Amino acid sequence: MLSSRDRIIAALFGVQLLAAGVFGVVLVNGLGDKPSQVLTTAPQDQAAEVVPSASATPGAHAATAGTAARTTTTTTGGSRSVSAAAATGVSATRVAQNAPIKVGSIVTQTGAINFVASAQGTKAYFDKVNAAGGVNGHKIVLDLRDDQLDAARGRAQAQQLLSSGVFAFAAWQAPLTEGSIVPFLEQNKMPLIGAYGVGDEYHSAYAYSFQSHHYGFEMGRFLAREPKVTHPGAIFISGNAAANDAQKRALTAGVKAGGKTLKPDDILQVDVTKASYDDAVTQFKLSGVDGIATIVDQTAYNRLQQAMDRQSYHPVHVADPLFTDPTVRQGPTTEGTLVASDFSFIETGGPEVQEYVQAVRAQFGARAQISYLGEAGWFSAKVFVEAVKRMGSDISRANLIKTMDALPAGLGAGFTSTMHFSPGAHDITRCLQLGKVTSGKVAAYKPYACDDESFDR
Repeated sequence: MLSSRDRIIAALFGVQLLAAGVFGVVLVNGLGDKPSQVLTTAPQDQAAEVVPSASATPGAHAATAGTAARTTTTTTGGSRSVSAAAATGVSATRVAQNAPIKVGSIVTQTGAINFVASAQGTKAYFDKVNAAGGVNGHKIVLDLRDDQLDAARGRAQAQQLLSSGVFAFAAWQAPLTEGSIVPFLEQNKMPLIGAYGVGDEYHSAYAYSFQSHHYGFEMGRFLAREPKVTHPGAIFISGNAAANDAQKRALTAGVKAGGKTLKPDDILQVDVTKASYDDAVTQFKLSGVDGIATIVDQTAYNRLQQAMDRQSYHPVHVADPLFTDPTVRQGPTTEGTLVASDFSFIETGGPEVQEYVQAVRAQFGARAQISYLGEAGWFSAKVFVEAVKRMGSDISRANLIKTMDALPAGLGAGFTSTMHFSPGAHDITRCLQLGKVTSGKVAAYKPYACDDESFDR
């Protein structure tokens, strides 16, 4: 028999799901219709008919020539880049002396989520290097694509980049494309220097993500150690079955490490296009959840905060760094929100972070997007250039892998904590710090906490 409490919850869910159905079509279909800008560089359509084979990239048979449609450059951000046509001398695996180094990047810039800030950061750093004469006699040619949050399109673009002669992939922020890209990297022995960080990427010798996969564990531990939290809960964006299971285990283990218990019913996995969070808020409120850890995107944070405000529900909240993205609206009820991050916060970052801020603002002006994601794009480009410097005259893919695996632990100074470079699987960034939203900005709250746990799949 259902208790009266269960009937109330069921009735509320029914009302909220109906509302979500009504508003969902409008909200979901409009999420990516008006991106503030799309940044692409180099020719986008010379390989438009190339589609990767199913053996090269699983599921690629779903791609068609249509998925490789033209992409328009709406923001050039200046004219200091080397033209793609000048990229002669770039072979599949080795770059000749003084020849340009062609780099392929895929960044999701349209769709339900977007990482335009990352694309700007990457382009700004490479342009800065080129303006200063390049690196070891080489200019960097950036061929930047937008997969539009479409994995099939992204796989086709990866094949196009390979076919066009890029030396390496770098500074990717494309979660759906990256979800199945590792077999492609390994078959083609193609390094990916700087990635969003998806499951298998952390287990590949060819993929390097400087973004931590320790978020679930550390956020759970941060949450559990807050004195006011007695009944924790968690919300995260759903991925594939393995990723969902890994995230649940990470959050559960982190809360346990903090001395508390996270019940399975208090962990909610949601679709990236979820139209309303009223049902989640109702469930947590009625269950007595007084502290939540959330790993969602920018638009989701706006919708979640709106649902919390509507129901006057304001638990202790540990959010991921996208909570402080400029597109997330801050106000009186977001004050005190705790924010976990593997990168320095923009407001309190030192000279290295401010160099990124100033360079992007100078190059993109009013269209500049300054955020955690921009730091990630800038830093990925910076690490790639540092590796090229250390490679000397042997600019080959094999030497790039060897050099990357021997980079010093202090390379992230100013941006991240101690890093861990080594051959084989790459678990590079293992620490997160905690900030607190104060007057709409993030102030330091807890120092970096580190662990050697692994819940990436």
